[in-house]
Amino acid sequence: MRINSIALFLIALLSVSVAYADQGLPECIVTVTDQQRQTVRFGIDAERLWFYWKEQGDKLAQLAVGELKADYARVPMNCAYEREEGVVNLRAYTDVIIPMMKTFRKYNPEIQFFASPRPLKEAYAKTESDLIAQNFKHGNIGMAAYPVWVGGHKRLIKKDIRGVQLDKWVRYLADYLNLMAEHDLDIAYMDLMNEDQTMWAGKIDNILYVIDSLPSRLNPGVKMPKIVFPSTWSPRDGMTRFLTSPSVIDRQAEVLKKISVVSTHNTPDGSRLNFKEEDLFTFANAVRSIDPEKELWNTEMHGWVGTRSPAEDILNSVILWRHLEAGFSGIDTWLFFGPWKGAAHPMVYSNRKHGPETTAKYEIYKSLVNDMHQGRYVASGATDARIVSAVLTKDGKMLVSLLNRSDESISVQIKLPENLKTHEEMEIRSWEASRNDPLARVSHDPNFGCKDNWNYELPPESLVHFVFRVTQAEGFEH
Repeated sequence: MRINSIALFLIALLSVSVAYADQGLPECIVTVTDQQRQTVRFGIDAERLWFYWKEQGDKLAQLAVGELKADYARVPMNCAYEREEGVVNLRAYTDVIIPMMKTFRKYNPEIQFFASPRPLKEAYAKTESDLIAQNFKHGNIGMAAYPVWVGGHKRLIKKDIRGVQLDKWVRYLADYLNLMAEHDLDIAYMDLMNEDQTMWAGKIDNILYVIDSLPSRLNPGVKMPKIVFPSTWSPRDGMTRFLTSPSVIDRQAEVLKKISVVSTHNTPDGSRLNFKEEDLFTFANAVRSIDPEKELWNTEMHGWVGTRSPAEDILNSVILWRHLEAGFSGIDTWLFFGPWKGAAHPMVYSNRKHGPETTAKYEIYKSLVNDMHQGRYVASGATDARIVSAVLTKDGKMLVSLLNRSDESISVQIKLPENLKTHEEMEIRSWEASRNDPLARVSHDPNFGCKDNWNYELPPESLVHFVFRVTQAEGFEH
């Protein structure tokens, strides 16, 4: 009888549990804390312009910096301007790059320009039998950030150039900044590297010399940009080839004072499957342990990929949310403009006949950027590993982003801080793999919450942005 009684008790308990589940107890609780962290900047990448059609410049600029209110646009320093020392090709900038930058300014007068070295191979036609062109097959010379005469390339056949030429490097950078100023274009940020690190060859004094020498080479009135460095191939390279390299390890604080933005790429992490999240956190934590306020950017964020598939764009957005969680304060996606036939990275597909077409990545990014550009990241957490949360706040708004990576719907409850008061109705923007539509479904639900606990059923493979109007009461941590 005792066994039967226990069995009946367990059956009753299970029945109660099922009943509560049927009544809507959430499978996942997302807790938003009162801890505000880094201020975040968002940029767009216009360094490679393979699919930027200048005859559609207005349409492309409107999408890139007009409708999408990014903080900065990454633009190229083109080796083709002075490929051979003393031989200047002004059209390397005046044909496409400068007109594009001016069109960007027309559609967004506040846009800042972030200059980055374009790889050397882009300065050579495929058919050229030049010294450098011949050497592409021997290694990564084509990805070098500067022309050969500036130096720094290990695999050169040419024997009269031995290592980096520091004064020529400074002159090359100054010429670029002075030229941009002549065209009424100021450069807010300048990257000294673009993955290839041979220019400084592990000798940090080379970098410090360039930074200290550059201002004196600028024409009167030309602004010195904030320096971005080292934009390594990956966060792991950022640790081994920069922060813990022999010439930096004992001078980390000194070096970081000279650099406005510490930067990396995540090039090896080309897909969601081999995305090494721990490397992001290791690098970010190392930088912040030296200087808690130092800006930390991914100047070429790879991995947010999808070829005309909202499902891929939705699921692969995890790489963006992990960067924010790790503490990155600047995100620059790669590439922005891509081919009409489809490619993995672009946010906008260009077509000379039909005009540009936006992707789900673009629409998701625009939703985030336009509300939270230069907003603060807020710590949050989800009780279910299938849900990835990211929270930002700015100017009386709070955006809660929830990504459901599973193929099942999941009921969630959002718990906001007690000292944060919501008012007015809340906007919901959702992207669902099953809809196969890059545009968000937008709704407004004034009855969504109850006593500051907000309940929602996340569809399978979906991303939802909840935009609250909030009043930050005393005690909301800054």
